[in-house]
Amino acid sequence: MLREFKPLRFFVMMAVAAFVVCGMTAFYTHRAVHGRTPEERAAYWIGEKAGEQAPRDAKLPTPAELNMMAQKDFDQQGSGNKQDWDLAFERGYEDGFKKTHPR
Repeated sequence: MLREFKPLRFFVMMAVAAFVVCGMTAFYTHRAVHGRTPEERAAYWIGEKAGEQAPRDAKLPTPAELNMMAQKDFDQQGSGNKQDWDLAFERGYEDGFKKTHPR
């Protein structure tokens, strides 16, 4: 037995599906902001905490200095890809520094 096509039901179901897909995309995109792997997220978090603990009169370190700090922390507690660790640490440090040192 064939059923009658119900346009309203169809469009409501399509809207619900679009809402679910957009919500999942937003969740996973926001989650990936601080790194895609657990190691990258850990490096970001460590860098953010280090940036927040910088002295009040300090200036944002140069990229070379940030890289050296990231390498030192990687040698102590890092795992995974070293370049990804360095980039995540640098982003975290900059974000943490900007939180506590407004211009």
